[in-house]
Amino acid sequence: MKKILFFLACMLLSNAAMAQVEHGALVGGNAVFPIQDGRKFSGDWETEQAKYSFQNWVRPQITVGYRFRFLPREKFFYDLDIRAGFQWTNSHHYNYYLGFIPDGNGGYLAGSDHTGFHEFLLPISISASWNWQFGKGFHLGAGLAPTLYVSPNPVFDLGVLAKFGYRVCKHLELGLTYQYGCLNTLKHFENDGKAGRRGHLSDLMFSVYVPFHL
Repeated sequence: MKKILFFLACMLLSNAAMAQVEHGALVGGNAVFPIQDGRKFSGDWETEQAKYSFQNWVRPQITVGYRFRFLPREKFFYDLDIRAGFQWTNSHHYNYYLGFIPDGNGGYLAGSDHTGFHEFLLPISISASWNWQFGKGFHLGAGLAPTLYVSPNPVFDLGVLAKFGYRVCKHLELGLTYQYGCLNTLKHFENDGKAGRRGHLSDLMFSVYVPFHL
């Protein structure tokens, strides 16, 4: 009899716990911003040419994933998102040189030429956020997003995020998330062995969350 009561108690506790978890599909569109060193080129061509020779742009990104939400009916709840992104870069590598046109002050004008290239980035992340519900269907959140860039070269990044969401109805939620990459990710994305590339990756994502289990 005791075993039966224990089994029933475990079943009730398990059902109560499952009732506090919802999950569903997550789809988003991202605007990605490479944050690079904005210092001006000082003119020390020999030592600084490589440091200032890249400009990177990332095209809009598509993100797909799956979300687990814990304690969804409470004022404070937690999201665990598993996401994969599809990004394409548009980058330029500049070669600075001293030209042969006098500048009128006994020196010469500087010039540059550049070559363009494209890369495919594949970030996979598991983000965890703590969220606060307020008003009718609104919430704010903050969290961490460890990210592994599988392509073009494997590299790890640690992102911090802030988010805002609105629950439109039972099976639809809209969200806006800003994520900042804390590590110097771009230095690992060398092109043809050319050194000097550097920068952090951040993005702003508009997402649609469709819960399957409530």
